[in-house]
Amino acid sequence: MTSGFRSPELCLKINSSITSQHCKAEAVDFECPGKDNAEVCDWIYQNLDFDQMILEFYVPGEPNSGWCHVSYIPEKGRKQFLRAFKEDGKTKYKPVIGKAIDLI
Repeated sequence: MTSGFRSPELCLKINSSITSQHCKAEAVDFECPGKDNAEVCDWIYQNLDFDQMILEFYVPGEPNSGWCHVSYIPEKGRKQFLRAFKEDGKTKYKPVIGKAIDLI
């Protein structure tokens, strides 16, 4: 795990949002060493309940790039699967259609 619960104060210090699910202990960022992050996200999508999953800053062809962000809420989650990337210096999000591994 690279990031779990974050206080609002920490979020402000790292330029994250204080409305982030991390501030509610509902989200975690992680990588699985030796596994392609797109494959990990695909497995989660197919096998686990979640609210939102973001394959963050993954570079196709670089399996250890980026990380997985997964949030969970007790009530019915959105099962939203996104990819985060930088464009013109800003973070953008696109829905993942199909499998993330298809980005490779």
